[in-house]
Amino acid sequence: MGAVENVKEIADLIGKFHDIELNRRILKLEEEVLDLSREKRRAEEKLEELERTLKFKGELVFKEPFYWLGTDQTPYCPVCWESEHKAVHVHFNNSHNAIQYWVCLNCEAQFSARGLPVRG
Repeated sequence: MGAVENVKEIADLIGKFHDIELNRRILKLEEEVLDLSREKRRAEEKLEELERTLKFKGELVFKEPFYWLGTDQTPYCPVCWESEHKAVHVHFNNSHNAIQYWVCLNCEAQFSARGLPVRG
């Protein structure tokens, strides 16, 4: 049985005594336990997010001018990743004279590169 259920069970038992002040204190305790439960869940979610980011960071490889992930054929914006740890794909814009032009739709950074996978 969890803390929330225990507090509710105690509140039900105390309710039988018809002590208004005791009931108020139990209700306050119940609210505090619920708040702590919500805070714990938020902390667990944040931890999961940080673990995913750490795993992702460990798998990213920098090959100038972009970051690459495994077999993903679309690179990630180095500006977004290095400034905000935000993984944003850059978009192929066009190519001219064997130079490819890319743009990040998030930060609007523009890149040019040679020798990247041919984009259509």
